[in-house]
Amino acid sequence: MAFLKDCWYCAGWSDSVTNQPSEIVICGEELALYRDSRGEVVALGNRCPHRFAPLSKGKVINDLLRCPYHGLEFDCTGMCAANPHGKKIVPSNARVKSYPVLEKHGAVWLWFKDSKDPDPTLLPPYGFIEDPRYAVAKGYFKLKANYQLLNDNLLDLTHSAYIHPTTVGLPAHLAIKVEYKVRTEGNIIRSERFLPEVPPTPQFLDLFKDPVGDIYSYLSWYPPSLMLLDLSVVPEGTPKRSIENPDADALLIPGAHIIVPETEHTTHYFYAVSRTGAIHDERKTEAMKALSYQTFANEDTPMIEECYRLMEGQDFNALNPAIIESDRGGILARRILAKLISEQSHGPSPRGT
Repeated sequence: MAFLKDCWYCAGWSDSVTNQPSEIVICGEELALYRDSRGEVVALGNRCPHRFAPLSKGKVINDLLRCPYHGLEFDCTGMCAANPHGKKIVPSNARVKSYPVLEKHGAVWLWFKDSKDPDPTLLPPYGFIEDPRYAVAKGYFKLKANYQLLNDNLLDLTHSAYIHPTTVGLPAHLAIKVEYKVRTEGNIIRSERFLPEVPPTPQFLDLFKDPVGDIYSYLSWYPPSLMLLDLSVVPEGTPKRSIENPDADALLIPGAHIIVPETEHTTHYFYAVSRTGAIHDERKTEAMKALSYQTFANEDTPMIEECYRLMEGQDFNALNPAIIESDRGGILARRILAKLISEQSHGPSPRGT
């Protein structure tokens, strides 16, 4: 399976990467991660070119990653800097791939395309993760499903009434009040849902005091699978608020949904959830974290994994899926992603074709 390479992939939350090497698989590529003496993250291919041992099982010695099998040492560029054996000659092919790294929004991001300079503007505006005006909880788990099914899941939140009725969803008879539209800005998809005059869903309880309010659920999708959920409840009849400028009478709960393909059949799911109300109440923060894990890992995941199992390895489009109106965002994402992957292999199509 081809993956988009002209993009950033999250390799973990910043506090998960230390001076002890760790490993992660992204787009089928095995990587070793560690921090050097300056605190900067180094990301290298995990397979030693000598006898193919996992470098992630080695040690960091004077900022060099030492292979656990025969002791060859590799620098941050992926070059072998030391061979402890014989005449200490370093073979010319003793090198591994090195990945550009960006630390931003409390996460470690890796750039996967070799032939293009990394572009930090391709990341979503996840600034709320490190904004002191928000209480934030972060998490991670892994799914046995293709990552594009998670794009589909988040770009069509009509499932909330059926999968999440006691956590983040409204009952179906209230959810049908939704005003829904999808638009694109270049390769970014904006899926915007507005539910007027509804009671707060469970994640708003004890935080929003009015019996009813207006819920805004705006999701932005960035290729290949980075999503920002701008979720809020405001007093009835008042306008939507900005994540960058929260105010006291509205409750904002923005979330980052960072979907990373491990392989064609498995997916990393990094997430961060936040809120503006009662930000110093640790009990509420723990409850928010538990509710998020219940929603994403215990409600969404079993359904997505079962859908993928029943696809029996067949291509999504080959199964001739029935398409309904609320699928528009997910279908647009699949088309944009297919176009971008094709262009990275063959170049952009001539104008007009």
